[in-house]
Amino acid sequence: MAEPIKTEAARKPTEADIRGENLTPQLRRHTWINIAGPLAAVFIGIFAAAMYLRPLDVLRFIQTSRLGWSGVAQNDLALKDGLITYLITGGYSGNEPVVMVHGLVPNAALVWRDIMPPVADAHFKAIAPNLPGFASSEHKQVQYTIAYQAEALAQMIDEMKLDHVNLVGNDLGADVVLYYAVEHPEKVERLVLVSGGLVGARGAEKLRKGMLPSSAESVRAQVEASFFDLPPMPEFIYQRMIAELAADLQAETDMLDHNLGREKSLLQCRRGRGSACRVARFRDRRVQNLRRLSATRASRRLRRVADFRDQARRRRPLVRLRIARASAISGFDF
Repeated sequence: MAEPIKTEAARKPTEADIRGENLTPQLRRHTWINIAGPLAAVFIGIFAAAMYLRPLDVLRFIQTSRLGWSGVAQNDLALKDGLITYLITGGYSGNEPVVMVHGLVPNAALVWRDIMPPVADAHFKAIAPNLPGFASSEHKQVQYTIAYQAEALAQMIDEMKLDHVNLVGNDLGADVVLYYAVEHPEKVERLVLVSGGLVGARGAEKLRKGMLPSSAESVRAQVEASFFDLPPMPEFIYQRMIAELAADLQAETDMLDHNLGREKSLLQCRRGRGSACRVARFRDRRVQNLRRLSATRASRRLRRVADFRDQARRRRPLVRLRIARASAISGFDF
């Protein structure tokens, strides 16, 4: 039987070995803190800088990201007058479209963030555009009337190849979809007006006071009322939000000043009613009559010129014959 191999006697651990064994697990335990700590600090610094410089854009990004978790994507579309952005849900191509138009709010995600997912679950394709002059859509130095916004909506629907749509409008967005329905009745399946539609002068003043923030307190009230579902923020954040909301102020003011309640003649004229429509009809008839008269006069002049040319052509042989006779009689060559 083989004898077991004898090993060397275990060396007695020194004080340095004991300290090394005690420190090694501690270093491993805190390695992830040494890596994640600086990364977290960088992320917090970037978020704080973005929140300080562009707070409203950060909040819009948060809202869009939340909608993205529910299957809602944000796209952009080039129209004749500029770029427009819109939110759209997924689904099959045969799903019936529902176009949701916002009113006096910073963006479409703010109004329809809790509505679009249930509509998509009901086998509809929800589409929520940011009207021109709002949020990430293009801002231009134009007059954003209800008719202008309705024309932009019509261009978007045509570009997306939508034959029939269901329209939903909120506050002044209801005026936009109402104007579109009057202009394009053959494309509208259903029309839903939410807290809006022909608001008039008094309603416009109420919306101006209640919806357009003019101070840090009003912005704070909107944010704290779960507009963005965020906790209260420092005062300077609200001040910067007011500066960013000023970019949308022109479109909001134009829509309030030119709402369909104040300009009922637009709808009345489209329906063939109202004194304004009669005046417009008379003006159109007058213009048409002038055009017809000018066309008649122009045709008469052309006929006269043509007749004169025909007579000149007919007289040329006769004139030549008379010249030949005169030269033969006189003996001179003309």
